[in-house]
Order: sequence, then C-alpha cells, then structure tokens
Amino acid sequence: MISRILSFVILVPLAILLVVFCVSNRELVTVSLDPLGTMPQFTFGLPLFILLMGAVILGVVLGGIGTWLTQSHYRRKAARRKAEVARLRREADDANERLRLLRDEKISTSTALAAPRAA
Repeated sequence: MISRILSFVILVPLAILLVVFCVSNRELVTVSLDPLGTMPQFTFGLPLFILLMGAVILGVVLGGIGTWLTQSHYRRKAARRKAEVARLRREADDANERLRLLRDEKISTSTALAAPRAA
C-alpha cells in the first residue's frame, strides 16, 4: 500500500513535468544524419520532444539489451543448476524407491520365515 502511494506521489509529478516539457518544446529541430555536412538529403525536421523522447527510449532499449547480454552467463549457470537439481531429485526418488522395495522384500521374507515357525 505504501509503495503504491509512494509511486503515485513520484509518478504523477513526473508525468505532469513530461507533459509540460512536450507542450513547451513543439518547435521543429533540424536533424542531420550526415556528420560531414555535405549531403543535405540526410536531414529532417522533428519536434524537439520527440527527438529527446526517442533518444531516451533508444537508450533504455540498448541498455536493457546490453544488460541482458552481459548476464547471459548467470542465466546459463542457473539453467545448469536447475537441470542438476532435477537430476539429483530423480536419483533420490529412484534410490528411495529401491530402498522401499528392499524393505518390502525383507519384510515379506521375514514374514514368510516366521510363519512356519509359529505352526
């Protein structure tokens, strides 16, 4: 409950600031994709807020991809350990089943031997 209130207190002012920023920066900005400036066909105009929001979104996506790639060895290690745990559980279940069968066999053998003595 506290986290919902806290996120509301933080996110609402941020949303208001974002809307004010977008409304106040609607002017077109010329963007050139030619680093040398020799080809004017690689230029286009965008509102400043779209350019900045696009840069932020691109940065978040690239950062997420970079983080995902750098953490791949942790995911691989976790998958190996999960497979090992599953294998060990199967082995333990098999061993418990064999132990149960041996106990049942021992009980049936001792019962069969004990029955004729009583007679």
